[in-house]
Amino acid sequence: MTRKIFITLSLFILALTSCDKVLLNEEVSNDPVSNFDYLWTEFNEKYGLFEPKSINWDSAYYHYRSKINTSSSEEELYAVLKDMLMLLQDDHVGLVPTNPNLPPFTTGHLSKIDCMKDFDLSVIKNHYLADFKFEEPFFTYGILEGNIGYIHIEGFSDMPKNLEKPMDIVLEHLKDTKGVIVDVRGGYGGEDLAGQYIAGRFTKEYHQYMKTRVKNGPGPNDFTQPEFWSINQEGDFQYTNSVVVLTHRFTISARETFCLAMATLPQVTFVGDTTAGAFSNQINREMPNGWGFSISIGQWTTANDISYEGIGIPPDILVQNKEIDLLAGKDEALEKAIELLN
Repeated sequence: MTRKIFITLSLFILALTSCDKVLLNEEVSNDPVSNFDYLWTEFNEKYGLFEPKSINWDSAYYHYRSKINTSSSEEELYAVLKDMLMLLQDDHVGLVPTNPNLPPFTTGHLSKIDCMKDFDLSVIKNHYLADFKFEEPFFTYGILEGNIGYIHIEGFSDMPKNLEKPMDIVLEHLKDTKGVIVDVRGGYGGEDLAGQYIAGRFTKEYHQYMKTRVKNGPGPNDFTQPEFWSINQEGDFQYTNSVVVLTHRFTISARETFCLAMATLPQVTFVGDTTAGAFSNQINREMPNGWGFSISIGQWTTANDISYEGIGIPPDILVQNKEIDLLAGKDEALEKAIELLN
């Protein structure tokens, strides 16, 4: 998956978002300085992660504002805004210019990765799963050599009420395996509720795993009261044998909150690479000049207040696949997971 495709998936909804100034029928200046001030102010009032990331946004204003004036070109404004937003190191923060010569970008670790070269589901289908199956909405599954189950979750875009039947089918097929690999590499984010339900199919006990709060005012401490997230047994059958969760740098958003839930289970081991480090929900806005941008509006932490925003969740066992191995049909992270479960 190229970086351009990733950014498009993350930010395409910006094209559907109407500008506040249009909704309010306000006249807003459209010079470079006004656009800079508008974006800076929106982040100042709505961004939820200045404190966890130790970012002085006021200092950023004075530093980057000095680099533009009312005569600055679009290219100059773009360069300044890009440099300023890069301070946030947040894959949920992005900018989408209307000028086709200025590419959209996100500001976190994934902005430094041109394409996904460490994972290819077709390699697993063609070289490891003798008889893979697919269950809507996003489960590829089967049994690997050695009677080890495998589930790849393409996304977390559905609601729990729609996941019970497909999870019943998947886990019924895998119930007699000695262990299961849950693969959350590739794919996209989605709904935290989906990951919460799926994790509940791997436990018979209550586990609190996450705490969230969202900006609800312009002040630095204006947040909603914390919401505590937990998992408990879901469905008629829970798989409680050993589980290995496979992650990599493109494991992002709802895929990461699913990992937070799975990390509370004693039978789970994580193998692969560190996740993307972008947990918070985002909103989409539009500058006076029509450029779109997205803002992370909250703070997502573990139940005991550990934030992995901008850092990512490290695996228990680090295995970084190489493109040359994938091209030869070899997935080292998957093979390590199989080794652990044998």
